[in-house]
Amino acid sequence: MVSVLVLALTAAAVYFVYGNLSALRKNIAHAKRSGIPYIVTPFATYNLIWLLTQKILKPLLDQLPQRWTESWLPFLTADWVYELCYAPMKKTGDVFMTVSPGAMNLWVSDAEAAHQITSRRENFPKPLESYKILTIFGENIITTEGNEWRKHRKVSAPGFNEKNNVMVFAESCKQTQGMLKGWLGPDGKGNRTLKDVPGDALRLTLHIISLVGFGVHLLWPGETPDSKHGKEEAIFSSNEPSGGHTMSFEHSLEKLLERMIIVLLLPEWAMKLVPIKVFKDSYESLINWRQYMKELMALKIEEARAGEKSAGLDILGNLVKSSYGKGKEIDAEKAHTGAKLSDSDILGNAFVMIVAGHETTANSIHFSLIQLAINPRSQRLAQQEVENIFGDAEPETWDYDSTINTLLGGILGAILNEELRLMPPVIAIPKSVAEDADQELVVGGKKFMVPAGCRIALNTIGLSRNPKYWPSQPSKISEKDEDLDDFVPERWLVNDRKSAKGGAEDSDHDEDEFGGFTGNNSSGKLFHPPRGAFLPFSDGPRSCIGRRLAQVKVMAALATIFQKYSIELAVDEWATDEEVAKMSQEERKTLYRKAQDKANATLRSATTRITLKLHEGHIPVRLVMNGEERFVNFIE
Repeated sequence: MVSVLVLALTAAAVYFVYGNLSALRKNIAHAKRSGIPYIVTPFATYNLIWLLTQKILKPLLDQLPQRWTESWLPFLTADWVYELCYAPMKKTGDVFMTVSPGAMNLWVSDAEAAHQITSRRENFPKPLESYKILTIFGENIITTEGNEWRKHRKVSAPGFNEKNNVMVFAESCKQTQGMLKGWLGPDGKGNRTLKDVPGDALRLTLHIISLVGFGVHLLWPGETPDSKHGKEEAIFSSNEPSGGHTMSFEHSLEKLLERMIIVLLLPEWAMKLVPIKVFKDSYESLINWRQYMKELMALKIEEARAGEKSAGLDILGNLVKSSYGKGKEIDAEKAHTGAKLSDSDILGNAFVMIVAGHETTANSIHFSLIQLAINPRSQRLAQQEVENIFGDAEPETWDYDSTINTLLGGILGAILNEELRLMPPVIAIPKSVAEDADQELVVGGKKFMVPAGCRIALNTIGLSRNPKYWPSQPSKISEKDEDLDDFVPERWLVNDRKSAKGGAEDSDHDEDEFGGFTGNNSSGKLFHPPRGAFLPFSDGPRSCIGRRLAQVKVMAALATIFQKYSIELAVDEWATDEEVAKMSQEERKTLYRKAQDKANATLRSATTRITLKLHEGHIPVRLVMNGEERFVNFIE
């Protein structure tokens, strides 16, 4: 019996090895035929088993002689594109493949190639199987392709327009003021160390997205519901659970987003049965939020059937109206688009718009604040711009139409673009080649054939640090001959649309055949890299539908903060407030350099789960009134 078992295991092992070697040989043959440079690796970078075991296996592989591993081991870390930036492409070239027994992966850091891939949607589709976990509430704009995707896009796009962005801007200013009250503390003076800016930024964007997505106003601690909001809305705005719930609407949504990985990867029965608190909390948040959504959707359906108009921006309400609304305007829209979503589709789209717009925008606000604390000169330029545009006018009086493109086309827009250049939410945008045919790709005038079934990763980090596309100068903080790894928003402030590198945006307008925003994205004063070189919102038909909305939220938040305040890195680790008060200017510069160096190192430790963010470690900062700065008012 034992000998039979040994024989069976031996046969299985031989079959496994033979199968993998055969698959590897086949994939290498495809790579050779393509003409694209390639590197052979034992595992695919995003192989699930490798991802789950690499913390154990990677240290062991690191012990092998470097000459055995140096050509392939760097590309096996899931976040290698952020950890290594553009350095590997200096050896591999801007377009290369990694070939393993289980997969062929094409890595693209060439703008011309990236533009071809994003614009040829049929030839280079999104690998939908990677997104199926996002169908937890229903199919949606992210998880579909072809005609089904067009239907979701056409129904969703009309809600993302300038009329609604006016309300987003006003709400963003209002919610940022609510966050600032907490930062200033009970005495209203600020100048105290803030240790959870990422959490506060997440709550800020959660409040904004709640209004954007559902028409529900959420409250900061100490705030009370506005009397103009109805009793039904107060149920969702309340910080207390409503009848039949164990969590409030905000708390359930906040926890759902916080536990997103668990919720997406584990079936409900597992979350419910596994006796671990984090799983129980994940299940509770999922059940509560799903029930809230059903209640909210029922309310929206009732309003749509009655022909009532939403008081403001309400994506869920607009999606419901596409299927349940009445009246000539709704009927004409449905006749034009031929689109009608099921109830699960409506909930699915509402869910993914929260996932896509919540953490990404919060990260942009958080990282922008940290970068401005590290780089005081850019912060002072931002404060000067906000003063020039708004003066002492209170944020609730700011006019969106006359100021938004000035903000986007000035230093604040440059700050956001530079933050997204260095730390885009998605560091490798997934694409693929259909299984039925190879696809031609032209790089530098040379034609290559990308093998059928090949996975593609648009390397947003490599593209945004490729020296072919970006203006640069010798680094002021390292010994490098260019500063493309440094935060320098001023690189975007050019007077000529065309850069010294020859790049230019195709148009001042974002042409969107699916009904989204088509106005000016920003002032022509900003530098425009070649199409395909800057992909924080992707590009082409599958680009982010909420791009403009995200930009508006960040502009409003940054302008509200820097109108009256400065952000400084906290130096508590090295000196007390009393010690700082006695320091000379030179001593303060030396002290602040320690905080800058540590903050930069912490940013380099960011990792990807759903988006690129600081999953471990934090960067403490202080909010101080303008004129009461200890460091950023004189440090370059």
